[in-house]
Amino acid sequence: MNTTHFWLVRHGETLWNAERRLQGWLDIPLNDNGKKQAEQLARFLESAAFATDIHAIYSSDLSRALETAQIATRSMDPTIITDPGLRERCYGIYQGEDWSSLSKASDGKALIDFRKPDQPIEGGESYLAFSQRVSRAFEGIAHQHPGQNVLVFTHGGVIDIAWRYSTGATLETQRPFPILNVSVNRCGIRGPGDWFIQDWGYTGHLEAEALDDVL
Repeated sequence: MNTTHFWLVRHGETLWNAERRLQGWLDIPLNDNGKKQAEQLARFLESAAFATDIHAIYSSDLSRALETAQIATRSMDPTIITDPGLRERCYGIYQGEDWSSLSKASDGKALIDFRKPDQPIEGGESYLAFSQRVSRAFEGIAHQHPGQNVLVFTHGGVIDIAWRYSTGATLETQRPFPILNVSVNRCGIRGPGDWFIQDWGYTGHLEAEALDDVL
């Protein structure tokens, strides 16, 4: 069976991550901590702990993902392929707002209700449309790389959708854990609609270096 194995990495931290502001398609760069996280990931990918041959590297075309990819894969041979299908969800008129402001009306704007996948977002994407776009992107990559290992640098929302397709969780299901910056998450695709989960939420490369700083 020509299963495509994916290593999914959320981009490093940005200023807006730290401020809990909604980024969406706005092109917010990594902050200094995000660049440090990407360097930590690079050392992990270069180490014996990551004993995997990567055949292809993909990234969202937004700079926070692409810069993370460029730093983290500096010792790898495959050229980074950018794919706008791997972008975060477009939140339209809500982009730039504080996450907490989404729980109450502001200036007459409609609230985002994450329990309603088909709720339209002015200037943006519904959760359902976003999930379909992400599914098409990953299954397209799987079709291009059957039986190969693919490293993907993308966004928390995209990885959330991959988790749902891989576990069968619905869009209405509350995810029981966060998706952290530069976490490594593994899933596979055997064919259209046939996804499965492997390892999830690995951050040992950050924890090991934090311990080294203390000792």
